[in-house]
Amino acid sequence: MMTNRDKVLRHLRSISPQAATNSQIRRATPVEPHQQVFKITRRLMRERLIKGEKRAGEWFFWVGEGDTVPAPIPTSSSAGRMTPSGFQAFAGGVLSEYYGVAFDAGSVTTVPKVFDFVSPDGSIVGDAKYYTRVGGKGWPPAKVATISEHIWLLEHTGAAEKFLVFGNDREVPRMWLQKYGALLSGIDFYFLTDGGDLEELVNPASEAPQRSKEVIRGTVRRV
Repeated sequence: MMTNRDKVLRHLRSISPQAATNSQIRRATPVEPHQQVFKITRRLMRERLIKGEKRAGEWFFWVGEGDTVPAPIPTSSSAGRMTPSGFQAFAGGVLSEYYGVAFDAGSVTTVPKVFDFVSPDGSIVGDAKYYTRVGGKGWPPAKVATISEHIWLLEHTGAAEKFLVFGNDREVPRMWLQKYGALLSGIDFYFLTDGGDLEELVNPASEAPQRSKEVIRGTVRRV
């Protein structure tokens, strides 16, 4: 039986040496949703079965030698440590590709807050946090309180998909999940590195069986 991974690879081989975006692959194959295609293309790229490159803010993938491959676009990591506002903009691009929608800042329903990421139909809502621990290792009470507040606000949006994406220090959201994860429901936690690796953080209090996860460039691979 042909898997979704096989279908994506077969399509890229069929159009070689031309390249295709995740959106184009989704339209040309029965693989859906967009996030699934996103994960498969990154996995294939890691396995070196396909090549990929970001052009003008969008990823393109191909098999064999690309017909017109421009010079690599430098990632944000080459510019040094990000600022919180820079991280928000960077995360917006990665999460837009991951969810397959264009995000804008905005409010949802009657919640009196401007969220960093709102999909056009309001069905996906998220916020970005660029935090670090106290002294690089201590429990950050003020930031933990802010995370809790934003989770409460997200819960009241009524959005079908809700998330928080963190940068800078992975341990801040992990410490929150360790202490308060049992209270969390329906909100995804992500960590995004300055180099563009997106990792879905596991809630240790979840009752669902957990699978190990391997972070790869620009996505999350579950194995």
